[in-house]
Amino acid sequence: MKMRQKRTKQYKRLMTLYSNSFGFREPYQILVDGDFMRTALRYKMDISRQLCIVMLGKTKQLYTSCTLAEVKERDNDEFGTATALMKFERRGCIHRHKPISSAECLLSIIEDNNPHNYCIATQNESLRERFRAVPGVPLLYINRSVLIIEPPSYATLQKAKQVENSKTHASVEELSFLKKANSDMAKKQAEAVKPKKKRKGPKEPNPLSCKKKKMKVITQKIKKSNEIGKVEQTKEPTNNKRKRDDYGNNDDSQSEPQENYDEKPSTDNGNQLNKKKRKRKKKKSKKAEQSGKDASTVCTNNINKKNEGDSDLEDLEEDK
Repeated sequence: MKMRQKRTKQYKRLMTLYSNSFGFREPYQILVDGDFMRTALRYKMDISRQLCIVMLGKTKQLYTSCTLAEVKERDNDEFGTATALMKFERRGCIHRHKPISSAECLLSIIEDNNPHNYCIATQNESLRERFRAVPGVPLLYINRSVLIIEPPSYATLQKAKQVENSKTHASVEELSFLKKANSDMAKKQAEAVKPKKKRKGPKEPNPLSCKKKKMKVITQKIKKSNEIGKVEQTKEPTNNKRKRDDYGNNDDSQSEPQENYDEKPSTDNGNQLNKKKRKRKKKKSKKAEQSGKDASTVCTNNINKKNEGDSDLEDLEEDK
């Protein structure tokens, strides 16, 4: 018997809610009641197959010793519910030696929070109403040969919301740990960061908005004048050597070139060269005059020496 598409969607939502919020997993464990098994046999339902279709997964049917004892006590067992129950797996309970009613036995197994994730299949409406107060208990029943899962109760929906909030939000322990960590970090940051002292007085201009200073041209002129001075220093010693060979060492000739080196270079290169040429001509003329005077004095001295030598020789001859 095929199930309607709308109902399958509803059952799929229900099973995802139970699996995500309460931890239900395949195979789903279903505790079967005596009344539920009797109605399934009356409508000739393959209950194990129908449970797999409705639960959208593998299932495992269970019964307790109390439910089997209750079924056996009844005289009119027309459909053979006891033999059908014994085909399923037995779930052990505490009331093995002193059996009680199946309803009380199932309530003792489920307890307050359904720790073992059992599903309940029963036709007893009062029992189902008691199980609706317990969160996370899927309830199944048969209505005119159709197997139906009840929608989740108010208790299950509230518990599912709490579980979702606990997953998304931080727990109490985590919040306390975060508060301690944040307080420690705030203290460290307050110790590390000290307030900067405000500078008094006028503010300096922004260096990026200011224009760059232009390089002065005087440096280039000084370099050129220094190069010219170096060229003169290299040329003048050759002239001095010739003068020394011709006229001998003069103090004036040594002192005068030093004056040229000590002189500050002028800004105009052409005027400076003309002045130096004039000075050189004047020096040459002075040196020539001095050399002429020196040569005349040397000649007169030599003549005087010769005359003295001749007079000495004449005196010696007269004495003889």
